[in-house]
Amino acid sequence: MKILLLSPNQVDRYNWGHQLFRNEIGCQHEVIYYGRGYKDFNPNFNLEQIIKRKYKNSQPDVVMTYGRRYTLPFKGIGEVENVIKINVAMDYMRPDAMKNQNEMFKDHKYDLLFGTTMIAINSLKENNVCERVHFLPFSVNTNIYKNLNLIKTRDVLIAFTIRDDIYPNRSKLKGILKKMKVTKMDGRPIRYKLVEAINKCKIIITSNNKWNSMSMRYTETLASGGFLLTDKPGDLDILGYVDKRHLVVYKDFRDFQDKIRYYLKNDKERNKIAKQGMNFVRTNHSCKRRVEEFTQILNKEFGLK
Repeated sequence: MKILLLSPNQVDRYNWGHQLFRNEIGCQHEVIYYGRGYKDFNPNFNLEQIIKRKYKNSQPDVVMTYGRRYTLPFKGIGEVENVIKINVAMDYMRPDAMKNQNEMFKDHKYDLLFGTTMIAINSLKENNVCERVHFLPFSVNTNIYKNLNLIKTRDVLIAFTIRDDIYPNRSKLKGILKKMKVTKMDGRPIRYKLVEAINKCKIIITSNNKWNSMSMRYTETLASGGFLLTDKPGDLDILGYVDKRHLVVYKDFRDFQDKIRYYLKNDKERNKIAKQGMNFVRTNHSCKRRVEEFTQILNKEFGLK
């Protein structure tokens, strides 16, 4: 399959999970990456001009864009009709984000939309913005996020964005941990340093956004052999995760404290859950597996391989 993937190069971004997924597409298909950060990007070219310069006497099977913000720099997408156009709908949860993306979907005339969470999928279907809508949940590069077998030098890893308007419980969790007698690793380690941080901490905590959807922290933590403690997201059961088998779910702030204390004392049980979670994610939610599923969907919908 020949894919023209329009998106900025985010390999140097602190959170590069989306780029790692896009890179895996190039491992399984013939992909031309084009956008800010790539060698020959020209912001003045429209899609028709890009295709002519990149494919000369041929054309791609698919033009793929990613989110609204990353798609905005590209012009003339809706004017090209002789190629399949798909978009990964990012952050399709907030009403303002939905409105803006709906306008873009209409202008660009997409043939298929992917949603990364079930709340996005349900909202896309309710808004009837595209005939074809498919679930493409977050995945992880298992060659990078892996068990490094490092000594656990900290009890708890606090590595998440603090925004009370989006993540209502994170500030409270951080405050609770400050009062507990545990050794902490705080801040947002980037790229490879995040893998090391996960490997050096006994418990990795997170809390979901106000829409209760999953983030990349689930796959990144578990693929690296980390023990994840979280509140329950809406997609947990759908994606096959099982509480106390692959990770552990806390019910409220009191339960959060109790589970921190319990699993710091019970190394054997904690390590068993972490290992089971690692094996589960590496088998079911790797970037390689997700791109294979992506390919199957495009084959089913358009006969592409």
